[in-house]
Amino acid sequence: MTATTAPATTPSGAARAPGPKGVPLLGSLGSWRRNTAEFLLGLQRDYGETVRMRLGPMTVHQITGPEAVQQVLVKNNSNYVRGPLYEQFSVVMGKGLLTTDGEYWRGHRRAVQPAFQKNTILDIVPNIVTATNEMLDDWEAKAARDEPVDLMTEMLKLTLITLSRSLFAYDIKPSSKVLKHIVDDVVEVMFRRGTPSEMMPSWLPTDRKHKIARIHRVFDKIVADVRESYARTGEGSLISLMEEAKDPVTGEPWTDQELRDELLTIYLAGHETTAVSLCWTLLSIANHPPVQEELDAEIAQVLGGGLPDTQNTDALTYTKMVVDESLRMHPPIWIFPRAAVGPDSLGGYDIEAGSSILLSPLVSHHNPLHWDNPLAFDPYRFTPEAVKERPRMAYFPFGAGPRQCIGNTMALLELRTIVTMINQRFKLSMIPGHSLQYGSPVISLRPLQDVMVRVKAREGAAAVSRTVAAPAPAPAPASTSTAPVTAAQKCPVTGTSGS
Repeated sequence: MTATTAPATTPSGAARAPGPKGVPLLGSLGSWRRNTAEFLLGLQRDYGETVRMRLGPMTVHQITGPEAVQQVLVKNNSNYVRGPLYEQFSVVMGKGLLTTDGEYWRGHRRAVQPAFQKNTILDIVPNIVTATNEMLDDWEAKAARDEPVDLMTEMLKLTLITLSRSLFAYDIKPSSKVLKHIVDDVVEVMFRRGTPSEMMPSWLPTDRKHKIARIHRVFDKIVADVRESYARTGEGSLISLMEEAKDPVTGEPWTDQELRDELLTIYLAGHETTAVSLCWTLLSIANHPPVQEELDAEIAQVLGGGLPDTQNTDALTYTKMVVDESLRMHPPIWIFPRAAVGPDSLGGYDIEAGSSILLSPLVSHHNPLHWDNPLAFDPYRFTPEAVKERPRMAYFPFGAGPRQCIGNTMALLELRTIVTMINQRFKLSMIPGHSLQYGSPVISLRPLQDVMVRVKAREGAAAVSRTVAAPAPAPAPASTSTAPVTAAQKCPVTGTSGS
């Protein structure tokens, strides 16, 4: 949660937004810590689209109304900066696109933007198809042994490999097992939970500090390998832009630290969110047989036994709607914190300079004012006609405005392609007795438990083509280095209580 950089100041006679009183000193911090998702969804239910609360010493406003969200992200975006929460991200990522503001951020965004344009991103389809087929070939052996699959782990590995091969022409697959544990450590150390280890003086050795040092060692080695690979081969659309980038003021090339921080940001932010989205989408399909049947019919009609490519993916319109509905139900980044630089008015209420702003796609996407029966999984919410009828900012899984996720086009292409390929060859089912929960105060909506599924090979799956339409450039080998969902309600994907 963002901390205020200065005491919040309210204009005289300001209209103060409604919200919970909380308890002395702590405010609503206890409810926030017990179950963040339940708490935030309950605020919208009880107080509306603009809610004021206290979290310890912080003044926080939750904003979910579409017009107010647009005010923060688009119309008056210069008044809302990342804020102190992102200082925790910088412990691992340094000064990258995710953690910086102002001219520094703008210069770096402009430098790497060409690698994420649609015409460039379409070139990565062969890499997506190849990596997915490698994973599905492994699943065939597991299916034959009736061995369960750890879905979240598999999706993290797949998206990491795809990202690395596509943007850096570097095969990180040999290091993927090590990196799974390292990324888990990253998620842990970037979000403070008030543990004694976090409160220790900086000079004391703690488990947290050891983890941070290990994260840096592993990723510094990977960054060095990626740069060495580029120096040797000249391949990799994104690394080439970074190596050639210059400071817009001084004209000097990016420093080694700048390159390291941006590489690390892309690796960590780029694969985690797509993997989380894949996990929830596949679970949603598995738990909704009518959706599965319609998806199967479209894939068979459009692709037959062929693979998705740059020409036919646009024809998978129902697949696109399934993915969009999954991003509504389970947006991978479900909290967008901001800090108000100056006063503003949002949703008819005055916002103090110095207060924290909390945007939540999860909460906005379950707003009954804009979504009928928001707990139901219904891809037909995303027909062109239905989309036109809704306020634009009722749905913003990738944010909006200048700071919209730079990788949104790549993520959507990966999601549609991988979902299609998995459904061509396998049917997934959750193992009975495995419940899933989410809602801890971290920005990624990763399930809090292992996601164990059984994969059953489809009849005729052997006839599905394994041939990639156009060969991808051969990557250089890597070296290995060390109503609202609440606790009392059921998650529409899993049928179990959420938290």
